[in-house]
Parts: sequence; structure tokens; C-alpha cells
Amino acid sequence: MSSQFKIIGTRQPKIDAFERVTARAKYASDFYLPRMLYCKVLRSPYPHARIVSIDTSKASALPGVALVLTHKEMPEYVWHIGMPLLTDVARFVGDDIAVVAAKDEETATEALDLIKVEYQKLPFVLDPEEALKPNAPKLYPDGNLIGGKPAVVSRGDVEKGFTEADLVYEATYRTNMLQHATREPRVCVAVWEAGKLTLWDSTQYSFDVQRGVAKALNMPMSKVRVVCDFMGGGFGDRSGPERYNVLAALVARKTGRPARIEFDREENFTAGHHRYPVILSLKYGVKKDGTLTALQAKAIADMGAYAHFQGAGGTMEVIMSTYRCPNMKGESYSVTTNKPEGGFMRCVGHPQGTFPQEIHMDIIAEKLGMDPVELRLKNYARLEDGDQFRKIPFSSNGMEECIKRGAETFKWNERWKKPVSSAGPVKSGIGMAIHACRHGAIAPGWPSSGMVRVNSDGTINVFTGTSDIGGGQKGTMAMIAAEELGVPLKNVFVTATDTDVTTDTFGTTGSRQTITGGTGTRLAAADAKNQLLDIAAAELKTDKKNLVISEGTVYARGSEKGVPLDQIAAKAPGPIMGRGVGIAPTNMIFHSFAAHFAEVEVDTRTGAVKVLKLVAVHDLGRAINAMATENQIEGGAIQGMGFALAEEQITDRATGICINPSYLDYKVLTIKDFPEITPVIVESVDPFGPFGARGVGEPPYSVPAPAITNAIYNAIGVRFSEIPLTKGVVLASLKKAKS
Repeated sequence: MSSQFKIIGTRQPKIDAFERVTARAKYASDFYLPRMLYCKVLRSPYPHARIVSIDTSKASALPGVALVLTHKEMPEYVWHIGMPLLTDVARFVGDDIAVVAAKDEETATEALDLIKVEYQKLPFVLDPEEALKPNAPKLYPDGNLIGGKPAVVSRGDVEKGFTEADLVYEATYRTNMLQHATREPRVCVAVWEAGKLTLWDSTQYSFDVQRGVAKALNMPMSKVRVVCDFMGGGFGDRSGPERYNVLAALVARKTGRPARIEFDREENFTAGHHRYPVILSLKYGVKKDGTLTALQAKAIADMGAYAHFQGAGGTMEVIMSTYRCPNMKGESYSVTTNKPEGGFMRCVGHPQGTFPQEIHMDIIAEKLGMDPVELRLKNYARLEDGDQFRKIPFSSNGMEECIKRGAETFKWNERWKKPVSSAGPVKSGIGMAIHACRHGAIAPGWPSSGMVRVNSDGTINVFTGTSDIGGGQKGTMAMIAAEELGVPLKNVFVTATDTDVTTDTFGTTGSRQTITGGTGTRLAAADAKNQLLDIAAAELKTDKKNLVISEGTVYARGSEKGVPLDQIAAKAPGPIMGRGVGIAPTNMIFHSFAAHFAEVEVDTRTGAVKVLKLVAVHDLGRAINAMATENQIEGGAIQGMGFALAEEQITDRATGICINPSYLDYKVLTIKDFPEITPVIVESVDPFGPFGARGVGEPPYSVPAPAITNAIYNAIGVRFSEIPLTKGVVLASLKKAKS
């Protein structure tokens, strides 16, 4: 912790930890209201089918059923890319066909079985490369390529760069489809009172849900309230409005009763968002001394049936920003297929780019006879590089320190060895990878606001739209306000994620809350402090420039005698309200930086991989809460290990059905799989972020997979271009290498 701060940089537990561990915290899934209806969704059994007819009469007649809705009763509103609220053309197994509202879940489930649907099965496509072919089944009249053409980025002359290279290496890599595996499933409770809609929703961005639902129902935002007091994990799955929000609202409006939709675990797998798979082809040119001369990439992203955005571009960001190179060309193809929708998941798009790129760089280092660390240090994008297309620098950049401190902590120089150097059937190896991440950033036009109230007793209320999804975001806002105001942290109370009383801080997505919500909160606290000092200056008959607030007391500079803050606040005609709105600069871009170093053991008899040690070094500008920062680094790294070694949602190629929609079959790492993780914090001090901070929630996910994969190669001498690296995959590759 810097000596200039009293609170920033200290280690603080979650401010709502007591409520969370004693079951006093109320999540959206905890809301059960009188006369509430339970909603269940009828889902398509086919990956692609047109509804010829649908008969809901028997379901509607079942005692206890209050309402049945199909596409015929839906408002004319299209969700995301071609996504209707309820569809008459199913585009994946699990697509929403009808919704039943009944007195209890059992009755609603029984009613689903009474709905008779005649489907016309249509040809379907599950592979994005096949979906790009002219004769592929089309999900939409304009074809399967979102936007109709690839997104192309280019700088310099990539062909000239290849002619200048001493070595050109190209390869293709593949990543897999993942589920977020949140503890709390998707859930929303809706109620109408006096013409106003209230939603208790498990969401990472309440104001976006408010906007989306208001638009879908053609009503003013002021008549829609969204509340999310607590959230049981998000990881990107609930980053904005979803059709189940609108369905719950419609049922509640049509019946005049509260309505609840809660996904079961299988629905979360089959009808939720996913980390979309990417096929990434790379061709890099490099001189003998390791200098990159050309980068060429082609990304094909499988976005499933409905896309929130063009996901291939998120993967291409990694290629565009991690390394400095004058010549670069990238083509991004975001493709629809008959699979569940691709969406946001922790470090959106970047793991699918960092895994291939860092293996690619490792292979190049080996071919050049260079130390992998040396190659990264030679080529990482410097402070002045930033956006190498628009020539805009990074706001700050601690990548070099990340690499060097990681190597020192890991003792890389002493331990680095050639592949397959250990004897016996259990072989050890080490590997490393780096990552430059735009997550944790802010951009012009993004909401970044806050409100702070100083009460007459000197206590503080912070009002923020920040959803605390488990990362301690509410505590971060409290610490920022307390530091700026000069008051004890215990005197600060945070109200978050209620659109009626808080302000829009953008979503708790993209690791951005520290910089968006935090900037708004700091500016609001500064505004409140300025008002307090005006009152204090008048009372003490001095210039307010001579006054400071520390530990809840107002002092004249150089004096040890002060006036308690409550005495000053009591002089105000009412509560002091501070307001803050952050405006992002346009002369810099914001990134966070990371380097991971991994040690593994591979049992060549079984294919089992055990990660022994992971050093995770992250530059986040400045750590607001050291404990929360370390927790985020460790948590992200653990998820990234699962991405590398275990997790994959599998779709049956013949039927389009997900065959592992449960925690029994979808392998999430458990505590017995966790290695020794050493988080290391680098503070490059961002010139814009609150007290120099940026976010860190997402970058830790992207780096373990390539570091571990490179370590596996170092152990057994076998390269991998596709994950997850399960026992079966590793063992099969070992046998193939021997044959």
C-alpha cells in the first residue's frame, strides 16, 4: 500500500460477507411473493425446425394453469440478432417455443407435456466452417455470416513483412464451447403495481435490463424498476436484457399476478449463453533475432443460433494489441450455427486468441533457439504502441514488469530446460504466456456515474449501479468513497443495483466497474467533500484550501486539533448530495497486462496432467483492495485452468443435442485440482482510473491455458493446438507420437 493512502491498497473483507455466509442475503432466486405464478418454457427438441401448428388448449385447460403464451401473442420485438421472444422457427435444441404460467412448478411442468406441436424439421449445421459454405443450411435469409462479410483490420504491408522474415510459421488452433457454470441459475421475478413493473433479476447490468424490457413492452423506462441486491455469480452469462425477463413481465401484466421464471441446471446449459468456440489460423513472420515482421490471422467464431455481437472481433483484439509489429492483417468471421447462442463469458473472446497466439510464439521461440521469456520481452507492445492502427498510446503499461517479476518469482532462469528432460513415467515441465487485455477499460460514451450522500451524523451513503457479482465491487466503491472523503470505511454504506435510486455505471462486465463505477463514485465523493469544506471554511472562518478531512475530522493544515465531520455536516440545510460523471479521454486506450508461469506434471501412463504451481502476475494500474485483487487473480486463473484441462460443452453431431448438461458430466475443476497459486500485483498507476486503478476480474482467465499447454510440451515433447487437454486427449497424443 502506498503511504499516500489510508484505505486504498489495504486488505479488506467483503462488506456484505456476513449477509452472504449467514443466508441473510436475498438473491433474485429467494423472492417468493403471494399469489406468484411459476413459469416454464417449452423448448425445441430439434436444432432447426419450423412450427407447422401448435395446440395449447389442453395445457390451458389444466387446473392451476393461468396462462399459456406462444409466438402468436408476442410483441413485435426482435431480440439480439434475429432472436424473437418466442419463436415459430426453432434454430437450436432448447429454443423458446411457448411459456406456461401456473400455480406451482409441478403444474407448469405437467402443462408443457400437454402442448402439442407439429414441427417441420429443417436441415441444420453445427460446424462454423461448414456454415460458411454456399450450400450450407441457412439459419437466416441473408446467410450464416453475421454482417454478410468478414471484418478486416490491416496495418502496414503484411506480405512485405513476410518477405523480410527469416522464419515464417503458420498453424491453426481450436477452442471449445463452455458454460459459465454459475451457482445461481438464470432467474427473474416480475410484479406490476399501479402501472409500474418491478423486476428482481439476477443480472450484471440492471440499467440495460431496464432499457431492454421498456423497449420490448413499449413503455417508459421510468415505469420499469430492476433490482439485484445479490448475485450468485455471473461470468458474463447475464450481462443485459434477456427474453426471459420480458416473458416474466408479460405473464405478470396479463395475469395481474407476480410471475417467476427460474432455469433449472439443464436449461442453463441448453438455453443460456456460452463461451463461443473459435478456429484461429495464424501466420507469423520473424527475424533471426526474434523481431516480429508480420502477423496474419483468420478467426472463425461459432456464435450459435443468436449472437449478441460479432465475437470473432473479440478474439482478434488479442492479435492486434499484445505484440508490437508494423505489419498486421486480420479477418474475422462471426458465424451462426444451430447451437445455443454464443455470448459474453469472462474475458470475452480473449482466451480464444491468447491460447493460440502464446503457443504459436512458444513454437517460434523454440525454432529460433530463443528463451520464451526473451522472445516476449523483445516483442511486447510498449506504452507508446497502444492502438497500433490509430497511433494512440496505452494509458499505462506494466507488461515488462509483469514478465520480469513473474520470471523472478518463478525462478525461470534457473529452471528453464529443454523439453522432455525429466526421467521416469511422470514428467515435469514449465511454460509461460503473456496477455494484453482491453477489459478493465473505459471508452467515451460509457456510463460512469455515482452519487454520495453525507448525512448529518457524518455517515456516508454511496449509490451505485454496480452489480456485485462476487468480486467485492460494493466494497471497492466504499473504499474509493472513504478514501476521497477522508472518513473511516466503517462509516460508509453502499446501496447498489436498484434502478429507482442508483445511477448507471455500465454493467459489471468486462472488468470495468473499478474504472466506470469507481470513477463516478470518486467524483461524487469529491463533489460532496467540496461542499463539506465550503461549510467548514465558513464555520472556521478560513479558506477551504487550508482544510483537509482525515479520519472523519476536518483539520486546518498543520494543526492537530480538528472538528468532527458530523458537526460540520449538521450545519448543512439538508443531506449533502455529491454527484459525479466520468468522461473517458480520447487520447489514450486502456489495457491491463499479465504474465503467467506454470509448472506441471504429466503421467505418461494415464495422460493425467497436474498443475503444481502457477505464478500469475497482473498489472491493474493500482489495487484498490489487495485481498479482493488477489482473490480475483486466483479465481480467474482457476477458471482458466478448467478451460485448458477439463471444460467442454459437447453437442451431438447427429442430433444437435447437448450430451453433458449437468455438473456430473460437464467437468468443472474442484478444490482438489487447484495448485499453489502465487498472485503478484504490478501497479503502473493509470492516469485516469480512480486512484490509478483499472479492473482485473477478467484477464486472469486468459493466460493459464497457454502457459499450461506450453508446460505440457516442455514435459513430454508433444504440442497441442486444441483444448481441453483431458487425460484421453493427452494419452492419445502420446501414443500417436510414439507410433
